[in-house]
Amino acid sequence: MADPSFQLLLLLSRLQLSQEHVQAVEELIPRIQDWEGFTRQASERFVLPIVHSHLSKRWKHRIPEPYIDVMKRYSFGALKHNLNMTAEFKHIIRDVLLPLQVPHLCFKGPSLAFQYYPEPAQRLCRDVDILVSRKDLPKILQHALSSGYQPYDPKALTPDDESVAFVAKHQKVVTLLSPRNVAVEFHTKIDNTGSVFNASRMLERRQPISVSHIDTWVMPINELFVYLCWHHTKHYWSRLHWLVDITAMQCHKDFNLDEVLACAERYSLGSTVNSCLEMIEYFSAPTKRTIEELTPNTRELVRTSILAMHGDVEFEHSLSRKKPTPDFSFDWQTTNTQIWQWRLWGWKRIFRPTYDSYTAWPLTRNWQWIYRCIRPFHEAYTRLGHKKIVN
Repeated sequence: MADPSFQLLLLLSRLQLSQEHVQAVEELIPRIQDWEGFTRQASERFVLPIVHSHLSKRWKHRIPEPYIDVMKRYSFGALKHNLNMTAEFKHIIRDVLLPLQVPHLCFKGPSLAFQYYPEPAQRLCRDVDILVSRKDLPKILQHALSSGYQPYDPKALTPDDESVAFVAKHQKVVTLLSPRNVAVEFHTKIDNTGSVFNASRMLERRQPISVSHIDTWVMPINELFVYLCWHHTKHYWSRLHWLVDITAMQCHKDFNLDEVLACAERYSLGSTVNSCLEMIEYFSAPTKRTIEELTPNTRELVRTSILAMHGDVEFEHSLSRKKPTPDFSFDWQTTNTQIWQWRLWGWKRIFRPTYDSYTAWPLTRNWQWIYRCIRPFHEAYTRLGHKKIVN
């Protein structure tokens, strides 16, 4: 972490700065040579509003004037985007989910910002994530599509009974675009295989909150903390606003470390959460620490995360291809039994029907088992056709 720009971003990626952090920032600011690159990196890593807030309050006159103005302009754009996200979050709850009276659970994004950020608009969000049951998803989709929402994934989704029933059965995430052009993701699972988190139990354990006088439901803080450690590690902590999330939750009055660790053990995620906590402490240190002080698992996590924080989406995808299973980025997060189970049984996914199969050849529910038989041949034909085009 010799790059002073990256060190400064890490220090500023938190809601509150200690006196030690303030001193460390004071020493780093004169070492920044490329403020344009610093601003771009803060924007790409989703922390520009928070970074600008810290710098403008304490160090505005030590930043070259053109760049602090650029940060301010970019931050206003980000805040405008977040206000639109917030409006959509309230709209989807009030006008789609509550009228249907279906159990739902909001996670990540706007709901997290409202719970743990003093200024929710500072938390950049790309979409709205909502967990629902598979049986309720068809009527949710029909109501939303009739209320001005447009299908995004799958793009050809229609509101007829057979169409929504098919996609609810075979696709774990369905994405719609709202009239505000915000992506809303309806999940029936929040992991890839369904073996880490049980969606039904999470819906049973949800807790009520009120957001701007609108009632909704979220995960308990301990469960959310464990989930975020798992989710962000799955994506190699490539976005710095995830560090802000974790430190914001640690400062919350309801946070209890012992309860978090107990929850992690229940989900068999103890090693993941412990390494994340150690990594956060390492990144939060105002003085330089050696990576050799860390445990072996955390050293691997830190080194990979730093690479991902500097890389782009394609680089993250290249890392993902080395995962032992779709739900775990490192061997030490899981067991050999789980790894081999995935290797032995993961091939079954080639038989999973896709919505493309349905649109190409619509079949009633009683005959949709045929898709499982033809899917491998359809996939082979598609890939061979793509290779011919490339060649």
